[in-house]
Amino acid sequence: MVFVLTLASTCSIIDRQILNVMIGPIKRDLGGISDFQVSLIMGFAFTFLYSVLSYPAGRIADRYNRRNLMAAGIASWSVLTMICGMVSQYTHLFFARMGVGVGEATLGPASNSALADYFDSARLPLAIGIVSSAPFIGQGLANIAGGPLIDYLEATPNFVLPVVGEVFSWQMVFILVGAPGLLIALAVAGLREPARRGKIKSENTSVPFREVWQFVLDRKAFFALLFGAYLCLATQGWSLFSWLVEYYVRNHGWTRTEIGLSYGSIAMLVGIAGSIAGGLWAGMLIARKVQDATLRIVLYSSIVLLPTATVLTITPNPYLALGLLVPVTFCMAMPPGLIMATLQAIAPNELRGQMVAFYLIAVNFLSYTFAPSLPALMSDFIFASELALGKSISILAVFNYSVAALCLYLCLKHYQRALHEARNWVGDQT
Repeated sequence: MVFVLTLASTCSIIDRQILNVMIGPIKRDLGGISDFQVSLIMGFAFTFLYSVLSYPAGRIADRYNRRNLMAAGIASWSVLTMICGMVSQYTHLFFARMGVGVGEATLGPASNSALADYFDSARLPLAIGIVSSAPFIGQGLANIAGGPLIDYLEATPNFVLPVVGEVFSWQMVFILVGAPGLLIALAVAGLREPARRGKIKSENTSVPFREVWQFVLDRKAFFALLFGAYLCLATQGWSLFSWLVEYYVRNHGWTRTEIGLSYGSIAMLVGIAGSIAGGLWAGMLIARKVQDATLRIVLYSSIVLLPTATVLTITPNPYLALGLLVPVTFCMAMPPGLIMATLQAIAPNELRGQMVAFYLIAVNFLSYTFAPSLPALMSDFIFASELALGKSISILAVFNYSVAALCLYLCLKHYQRALHEARNWVGDQT
């Protein structure tokens, strides 16, 4: 289950992030569009329907077969990623990216709900941590393979495909990365749907939305501080993910192959290590009765990220920046899995998918939508220079990690209260 869901999540990240290593060729072949227009394809085009449909997907996951929901979603976003490689106009690519978001909306709520039924509270952080290493595996593979692949395709004549006709280099990449998702969809369809644990209703019915919303309102301080912190963490993470390759190409004169292999290796190896280490650490602390361990670890990682991520994109030495990328990636890899373990710990089974959906709507929509655009807006309209990307990302790091650390610190007492309430209505599920 963990292995297949990690593959599925990795596939989603590759399909989502492969565009980041092809910014230059896409801008050229679509008529010289601006950085801001590219950022809209990277952000808003994907996140709009992804976020809008996350809550319906969460309600479906909380009542119906989660395995089938995930398999259908994976197949749909894979096909639409391939369609991204068959369009040649900006507006068509924009709408195809929106379609990718429709399929990907199913995976987060369904997979995290299913994992919470497979593992007890002490082992759940590690299981989710492994699956949540997918952004770094996907980011690593997208850069390791995508950078050299786009450089190779740029140096060769355009391919001519049956029915589709002649395709540019970046179009061919979309087609190649979308196709494997169809095989992963088949693998997910072969998983076992786990029995639901931690239910508060005996009948198999959906919880009315008013009860779901009341659950959130009763814990409004917890959710406001938690989602505020993660909004800052996610915004900074996706800002860096979106523009690091282009920053190295513009500011340090590296080829996409050079930075793709370097950054991709760090993202994949160190990202996996950080995500698994966060899950292991949290599981060990929870076993020792440190019940708020998941948020404490995220707080510690945010404090480390504040200075290291700030210096990363303003140092003139590209090799020092790569060195800083190691602790930055390690600490950035911890929060994604720990937020999912946190949400599963405070919600009954009937609400687990919907709690993930609320997170995706409140955090991912804003971060995915605006994170790619913020550095572009600052470099285009404040500094008026394409070479100001690094400075823009560093300024954002100071703000985002400072606010995140403060929110997490204030959230700890509210999380402890939410955990106490959860134990009262579900008992010990271990």
